[in-house]
Amino acid sequence: MEEPYKGYIVRPVEELHNPASKLNIKPRTENNFFYYPHIVYAEAYGVGLFMDVFLPKEEINGFGIIDIVANGWFSDRHQFVQHVGIGVYDVLCKQGYTVFAVSPGSVQIFSAKQMIKNVQSAIRFVITNANKFKISPNSLGIIGISAGGHLATCSLYLTFELVSNTVVKKYSEFNAIRCMALYAVPFDLLALYQKSKIPELSRILTRLVRRKGFYEEEASIPSDQIEERLKEISPYYFELSGIKSPPYTLIFHGIKDEIVPYSQSEKFAEKLNIQNWKHELIIKDNAPHIWPNMRIDFEYMGRKFYQEFKEQPEI
Repeated sequence: MEEPYKGYIVRPVEELHNPASKLNIKPRTENNFFYYPHIVYAEAYGVGLFMDVFLPKEEINGFGIIDIVANGWFSDRHQFVQHVGIGVYDVLCKQGYTVFAVSPGSVQIFSAKQMIKNVQSAIRFVITNANKFKISPNSLGIIGISAGGHLATCSLYLTFELVSNTVVKKYSEFNAIRCMALYAVPFDLLALYQKSKIPELSRILTRLVRRKGFYEEEASIPSDQIEERLKEISPYYFELSGIKSPPYTLIFHGIKDEIVPYSQSEKFAEKLNIQNWKHELIIKDNAPHIWPNMRIDFEYMGRKFYQEFKEQPEI
């Protein structure tokens, strides 16, 4: 088919101040898409926040999926290349989806609450511009791997002022998110902080909840405040009983995950079961945090999403 969207020019950019990725997965792609990089959806601190858009080369099914690229709460080209390499965009574009790879910023600059707000801004951008991308503005999916899934989940249900108090309330505009897929996601940051044997992960979690002033951040926060703040942004502790339009949810997790324990997904799935949310927990036997054959799971996800989109009435 002809290229359906010509609003941006493909161009390389120089990447600055970027720590090396510790996840070395060789990128490979079948090029089942037209690729539009660095589309700015918002600004923060005078710097653009961007997404990369992938459009199917063949038949478009009319639905969009938002991929939150933030493994380890780092959103950079290394994480993005990993998503390319494990086949997220190849698989979904081949199935006819338009995919939005959202970079919500990284923990070096943003706190968790700020990154959640960034994701919410990206969702609004996609909804607002759905007609330009020839997709439904009322039937979208969202996915996230590891920390990206944490931010995706929080973005649908967490709203707060600039103070620490939080209120769990699904924004009515985000009812457009009809399906969600979460891969090896930390749903309970408090337990991860208390039990993790990885010092670097503990430092990242501490930085996620740091208090930020106008010019500088507060470097020292009492441990009890750290734990309370982590609980505040942990989906496992959210009160979900008042949410009337929950998305169909797929949860994938490897039994051999040594970074985010499988029990995190197991506990969250139990919580959804109590709420009678339509969901499925897919257990990956002997799989680590990121497993090499994830394309199989993306294919399954795409089929299940399409089925849900077709069965659910438009809002």
